[in-house]
Amino acid sequence: TRMPGRVRRITVYETPQRFYLVGSDNSGTRFNLLKIDRLDSKALLTGEPENDYSKSDIMQILSTVNEGSSIVCKSSGSGSKKGRPNGGLLERVYNAFGVLGVVRFTEGYYLIVITKATVMATFGYHTIYKIAEVAMMSLASDDHVPSAEEQRYLKQFQSVDLSTDFYFSYTYDLSRSLQENAVNTNWDNNGDRTIRADNKFVWNKFLLEPLRSNLVSERWFVECVHGFVRQQIIELPCSKFSLVLIGRRSSDYAGTRFLKRGANLKGDVANDVETEQIVWDMNSAASIDKGRFSAFVQRRGSVPLRWSQDPSTRGVVGKPLILIGIHEPHAQTAAAHFRDLKQKYGDPIVVMNLVKKREKRRGDENLLHEQFIKSVRYLNQFLPLRNQICYISFDVARCNKSSSTISNVITKLEELGDKIVCKSGWFQSFPLPHCRTKWPHRSFSSFSPSFSSCGRFLIQNGVCRTNCVDCLDRTNVAQFGIGKVALAFQLCAFGVLDEPLIELSSEISRVYEDLFDEHGDTMAWQYAGSQLVHSVKHYKKMGAFQERSRDIIQNLSRYYSNTFSDYDKQAALNLFLGVYRPQITSNLHLWDLPSDFYLHFKPTEKVTKDYCLWWTTEEEDRELMDGDYVIVNSQRNRPSVSSDYRVVRIATDDDFREYYRTFEMTSLDLRLKQLALVDCKTVNVAGVNEEPPSGQLMKLFKSDPKPMSKKKKAEMSDDEDDDGEETRDDTIVQMDEVYEKVIEPKAEESIFPQSTVYQYVPLSLGMQSPLETYGMSDRSAPSQSALRLYENYAAASSINVNPEDWSKLKPKDLLEKFKETSRIVDKYPLFTADNICHTEIPAVTNRWRRFYEESCSLDKPLSAADQKTFNAYDPKSQILRSP
Repeated sequence: TRMPGRVRRITVYETPQRFYLVGSDNSGTRFNLLKIDRLDSKALLTGEPENDYSKSDIMQILSTVNEGSSIVCKSSGSGSKKGRPNGGLLERVYNAFGVLGVVRFTEGYYLIVITKATVMATFGYHTIYKIAEVAMMSLASDDHVPSAEEQRYLKQFQSVDLSTDFYFSYTYDLSRSLQENAVNTNWDNNGDRTIRADNKFVWNKFLLEPLRSNLVSERWFVECVHGFVRQQIIELPCSKFSLVLIGRRSSDYAGTRFLKRGANLKGDVANDVETEQIVWDMNSAASIDKGRFSAFVQRRGSVPLRWSQDPSTRGVVGKPLILIGIHEPHAQTAAAHFRDLKQKYGDPIVVMNLVKKREKRRGDENLLHEQFIKSVRYLNQFLPLRNQICYISFDVARCNKSSSTISNVITKLEELGDKIVCKSGWFQSFPLPHCRTKWPHRSFSSFSPSFSSCGRFLIQNGVCRTNCVDCLDRTNVAQFGIGKVALAFQLCAFGVLDEPLIELSSEISRVYEDLFDEHGDTMAWQYAGSQLVHSVKHYKKMGAFQERSRDIIQNLSRYYSNTFSDYDKQAALNLFLGVYRPQITSNLHLWDLPSDFYLHFKPTEKVTKDYCLWWTTEEEDRELMDGDYVIVNSQRNRPSVSSDYRVVRIATDDDFREYYRTFEMTSLDLRLKQLALVDCKTVNVAGVNEEPPSGQLMKLFKSDPKPMSKKKKAEMSDDEDDDGEETRDDTIVQMDEVYEKVIEPKAEESIFPQSTVYQYVPLSLGMQSPLETYGMSDRSAPSQSALRLYENYAAASSINVNPEDWSKLKPKDLLEKFKETSRIVDKYPLFTADNICHTEIPAVTNRWRRFYEESCSLDKPLSAADQKTFNAYDPKSQILRSP
């Protein structure tokens, strides 16, 4: 059989004629070989044998290449070839983690491999690595001298720092959510799956194209994702959970803040990030289908319209003007964007628009808000009500300014998140307990769980798409509020919470807030060149003094980045992602282009989609043309169709083998290192809603110092503006009719009825009924056949049965435990006066006592201890047995 999964350890050898890549599996017992020729610098020629080798086979091949010598020269680290014998091997890279791809500018190709990586998160059998260092090697001949243009392209390409926020995994498709990974796995066949990544979130897809064109096996490659990955372990007294937060940044229409706004013709928006929170019960199995996993997905992205902001119009301070490039009467750009969301997530699509509706200084955001809601209303008119886009307008800035109570913004976000999470649900790999469907919490009156086609998993249908102008500060706090509600539902399903509610002052809320602040800072660095201007604490109105200082520093950093470094950064991204290809895309060099507008909006691209049938894909359009029209199934989670390369196939047994390393003895040093890594990520919490200890010093930072003047605040802040008007609560949050009908149905439309309020029943006081707990009603009396069977049994035991005893002596109320109940001593009743507070030991008749004595074949008399025990069981009986 072929090597399962991906190649783990890669050593790169070089000769004057070709490169040799020798890769092994995790155990180091099976090897693969890949050869890359260097004869033609402008062509990529590869060769890969289709069989595995042992270590001795590989050493024999290398010895043959090295002309019979077993000596292999090692590179000096700077890439120098001095000291290598003619025709001999030169070891360029040892134990690389994988191949990122190859790239060509104007002359020869360059090979890029990962040389260092660190573990960032582990859940189940899967480990996520962060790239720490890469090596870039020229495949050209040794005597080749690169030109000045080649060196400039190389320098610009290397300005994309691959050691910053690029992640990969060997066994887990990091470009897809946990739900997509679980649904696309054949669990009936030992968890067999084929890894096919979502190209939208793969950042080295352009680098892998030449190798895939040469039919190189996928096991050599690692598909990296750009974004954010962090893990926090929460240890409770009764359980231990792993919380992983993943942010996937889209590689389509990627760029910097003011240079990439809105969307392109394909519906790809700027600053497009998919955020997923994964919770795993670490006391359960590590396999997704056997363990206890839960996940919730959100999405952020720029307003899907053709709009822009020219940095040259901003002046020294302030924001550039918002310009609507093209007013689309049929909303083709927004239609393409929402079509992709519906195909990936299903319905409902909830749009939370945080753009301001009114501004005192300029009406820029108001213009964006009006155009967006017009597009949504236009698209909704062609859809049935259940499939329409739900629109929410929430002015976070006005709410934060007008709120008279602490955390008013967070409170409103939790109210909205309650309804959104109940409608869309969340992914869960274990069954939802029946008693959880009867939660008395009002949120579950409209909760209707959805299941995967195989029936194994609870799945999330739809997604909440959040946006402001930058999709940074306000969007981050909105996603925090909704994510915190989803986390409460997830923990409630695990049985840790009685109701889906996490207090804002609890320790778990603080941990989750720190994760989201770090997530927001990372996304802001990647898109705007600075950290968040307003963190979650700003909207909680805590730490006002530090937040004001943070505002000034981050605004200055953001201004410098947007003014001086964004153009070079955008050019490097266009080169790295293959948006610009030297000598192919244009005859001009990258640095000579006046703008990259025509790189993203090509004159040959045209929108051919039907305006009315905007939500269907090309395949469904062809079915419609053939007369085989089927309404779009919005609950699909199918992988993107790609050519069948020599794909990577992995099974659960392979995951188990590599995770526990069953092929070798456990190393104590490695085990201690793993425990140390877990301990540094673990926070001990006494309870989910347990508040952290707070000292008197924290009170100093909760007071609000003297506020800034309106003029100064308007000059310094890029995210919030003071409109100077009195704000009414009903103008802060507004929903359209679709939201009220789909997300907030009337009481008679509820899936589950409200929790039944039971009248006082003496024996069931403080307890739930069997129907409420287990989903099945209790029986008032046994069946007639069961009664006859029991009467025959009782008659055979010669017990005097008096059914009236139970009706006379059974307790009528729990208070009877304090009352003395008379007992019948002249006979042995079967139905004793047992209750939940008192239990009597049943009496033993003489007949059964004799049966017991005759059955005991004891050669020795009972010991004194056994005799005492038996006498205590029935004081009336005396066992006297001779030896």
